[in-house]
Amino acid sequence: MTLRRFAFLLLAVFVTSGCRRPAPTAPKAHSVTPVQTKTYRVTGTVRAVNPEAKVVTVRHDAIPGYMDAMTMPFRVRDKAVLEDVRPGDEVEGTLRVDRDESELTELTVTRPAPAQSLSLKLAGNGASIQATSRLIEVGETVPDFTLTTQEGKGLKLSDLRGKVVVLTFIYTRCPLPDFCPLMDRKFAELAGSLSAFPERAERVRLLSVSFDPEHDTPDILSKHAAVQGAKPPLWMFAVASHPELAKVAPGLGLTYGPTANEVIHNLVTVVIGPDGKLAARESGSTGKTWKPLDVLKVVHSLLTSRKDAGGGHP
Repeated sequence: MTLRRFAFLLLAVFVTSGCRRPAPTAPKAHSVTPVQTKTYRVTGTVRAVNPEAKVVTVRHDAIPGYMDAMTMPFRVRDKAVLEDVRPGDEVEGTLRVDRDESELTELTVTRPAPAQSLSLKLAGNGASIQATSRLIEVGETVPDFTLTTQEGKGLKLSDLRGKVVVLTFIYTRCPLPDFCPLMDRKFAELAGSLSAFPERAERVRLLSVSFDPEHDTPDILSKHAAVQGAKPPLWMFAVASHPELAKVAPGLGLTYGPTANEVIHNLVTVVIGPDGKLAARESGSTGKTWKPLDVLKVVHSLLTSRKDAGGGHP
């Protein structure tokens, strides 16, 4: 073989092998993290039934790995499940919990019992449920009551006169994501929207009041507020004693009954005008019925009407 022909063959091998593009590889599929749903067996005694809200309140036994024995409201998907369920019935079911909500499924009455009426009686440092008295109507003054803030300072509702107050009731130990934790998320959204307009935010106060004074001390509330991103004075956490809550709870529609080991409650959020009068109320067994945007509209209308009346700037 001539030197010329050898060089040609060597060049051909280089071109066909060394410069060949690698075969394209299939793109990697994006992985999607599935929503983690956990299930727990629930047994206990029914305390209240609200078919329209699709909620049953159960005084349940300890749920291993999730929560201690206490009284909690549980959401069901179909209100027909509650047609034959009455207060006093012993029941069992499966609690499904994911990141954003919970649901009680497979609810079965294991031992029927006569219906039990609810009552709220104050005795020492304890409380039990009662039917609420006449609700305060929109336009009526909200009764004054005394709180202790997350900073350990005393605060009366009347101290906030001149501000628009958005008030909700929670307790920090609440384990169901679609109850008190949902209120925290909604208030965080309200605080974020209001903070974008500092002059307006100065005229508004968001107040999350705990009805669990046995546990929710100012120190615990302060730590909870930090986790939620609540920054006073716009968004404050506070706690009230049972006698103080008794001054305002019935009129606002709050039903609760904390003891050392359990809390039964509904959810109530109200908007109070700068004049101390009720402007809006949302109450029920779940917090999914009101949206932060709707509350912001009420707040804006109150601020605007006060400006028109010569009460300040927007």
